[in-house]
Amino acid sequence: MKNKNAITTETVSGALRAKAEQLLAKGFGTGSNDEDSVRLFNELEIYELELQLQNEELKASHHSLEIERLKFAELFNAAPVGYLIIDDEGFIREINQTGSSLLYIPRGNISGTRLDAFIVGDSLHTYKSFFSDLQTSAERLSCELRIKTKNTLTKYVQLDGIKGTSAFNGYNSYYITITDVTQTKKAQQALWETTDRLNQTLKASLTGTWMVKAKGKAIFLDDYCKDILNIDAEQPDLVALTQLFVEEDRPKLDFLFSNCDDALEIDLQLRLKQSKKRSKIILVKGKAVQPLYGESYFAGILTDITDRIRSLEIAEENDKFNRRMLRRAAIEAQEKERARLSASLHDSVCQTLYGIRFNLGHLNKKKVFSGELDHINVMLNEAINELRTISVELTPSILKDFGFVAGINDMVQRLKQVGFNVATTIDKRSNLLSKETQLYTFRIIQELLNNSIKHSGTNSATVNLCLEKEEVSILVKDEGKGFTGNLEESLKQGSGLRGIKNRISLLNGKLEIINEEGAQFKISFPAKD
Repeated sequence: MKNKNAITTETVSGALRAKAEQLLAKGFGTGSNDEDSVRLFNELEIYELELQLQNEELKASHHSLEIERLKFAELFNAAPVGYLIIDDEGFIREINQTGSSLLYIPRGNISGTRLDAFIVGDSLHTYKSFFSDLQTSAERLSCELRIKTKNTLTKYVQLDGIKGTSAFNGYNSYYITITDVTQTKKAQQALWETTDRLNQTLKASLTGTWMVKAKGKAIFLDDYCKDILNIDAEQPDLVALTQLFVEEDRPKLDFLFSNCDDALEIDLQLRLKQSKKRSKIILVKGKAVQPLYGESYFAGILTDITDRIRSLEIAEENDKFNRRMLRRAAIEAQEKERARLSASLHDSVCQTLYGIRFNLGHLNKKKVFSGELDHINVMLNEAINELRTISVELTPSILKDFGFVAGINDMVQRLKQVGFNVATTIDKRSNLLSKETQLYTFRIIQELLNNSIKHSGTNSATVNLCLEKEEVSILVKDEGKGFTGNLEESLKQGSGLRGIKNRISLLNGKLEIINEEGAQFKISFPAKD
C-alpha cells in the first residue's frame, strides 16, 4: 500500500504543469491561428515553463545542500578526533584536519597512502587483526596502538571503526576515528608505577588497605588485610569481621561503622582474638572520604604492629630493669656506707668514749674530783647511748639476727625513749619475707616515722602491716599537720620521700598518699619477687 503523503515525481510534474498552464493563460502565448500549431506551441511553452520551474527548484536544493555540505566540512575538520575513510586495500581516501595533523600528512597529498605506513612495528599485528575483523564484522571495533610521528617519537592512539558502503560507487568503505591517547597512557603508566611502589611498600611493611561504606554494610579488604586478619572469605560481613577482635575492642569497631564524619580521622589499636598464639595487635588508620556524589565512606590502612609493640614492651622492660638495677645499686651502696659508718662509730668513737668513762670511774673511786666528775659521766653516758642509737639505725643488727618483727619493735622502743609513741600491728608472717624485702620495708617505715617526728608536729603515729593474698599492705599515719604545700612539689623536693619511692619501686609496689587529718601513707607490693 502506497503512502498517501509520499511526494512522487508525477505529483511534482503535475503541479508544475498546472502552474505552467495558469501562467500561459495569463498571456504567455502567441497569436497563431493554426489550431494544431497553437496547441503544439502551447505544449512547448508549458514544457519550457516546467523546465524553468524545475531548474529553480534544483538551484534552491543545490544551494541548501551546499550550505549543509559546508557545515559538515567545517564540523568534519574542526572535530577533536581524526576522521579517516579507507578502502578494502587499506588506502586512505578521506581524512580531516585533525587526522592529517596527527599523522603529519598534507590533506591534499593522501593519494596512495596506506594507514599501516604510520603504524610502529610492534603494533602492526594489532592493526592487521583490527582491520581484518573490521572487514568481516558489522559491529563497531576498537584497538590501541602506537603510530610514528614527525620527530621520531611515538604516540599512543585509539582506533574506532565500522564498515560501510560508499553511496557513489557501492564499494566497501571503512569509517575510522583516530584519537590521541598518549597523555592518558602516560597517566595510566604513572598511576601503575605509583600503585606498584605503594603495593611493594605495603607488602614490605605488612600493611593492607581497607574501605567501609554504608555504615558497615559494604566492606572491602585487600589481600594484605586478609593475610593479617587470617581470613579466607571474599569480603567479610560486619558480624564476621567484628567477631575477629577481642570483646573489649568491639565497641571501637561499632563506632567506626556507625559514624562517617568527613572531619573524623581514625587511629585505633585493636587486638585480634586468637586461641593459641599471643593476640595480634592491629593498627587501623584512615579518615572519612566525602565524594562528589554519594555518601561518605571510610578508607585507610591496616598494619600488624604486634612485633613493634612487643619490641617496645621489651625495650620498656629492659629500661625499667636497668633503672631498677641502678636504684638497687644505689641503695646497696647506701647500706654498705651505713654499715661502714656504724662499724666506725662502734669500733672507734664508742671505744674511745668507753675508755674515757673507765678512766673517769677509776678517778672517782680514788675520791679525786669525785663531785666534779658526776656531770661529765652523765654527758659521756648520753653520748655513748646516742652513738649506739645512731649505729643501730645505720645497721639494724636485730633485724638481721632476729627478724623483721623484732627489728620494728626495737625501733619503736628507741623512738619511745625520745618521747615519740608508735602503735604497731605487724603480721608475724613478715619474718618469712626475703631478707632484701625485709630491709627495704624496714627502711621505708623508718623513714616515714622520721618524717613524722620532724614535720608532723605530733608525738604519735600508727604502723599497720599485714599479708593477704600474697600481697603486703602497709599503712603509716599520724594526726599531725600533714603536707602544708603542694604534695607533688613536696615529693620532688624531699630526698627522704624519693628514697621511699625508689625502694617501693624496687619492690614493684604502689604508693598512695592521703593528706587529710594528718598524713597517711598506703603502700602495697607483692610478697614474692
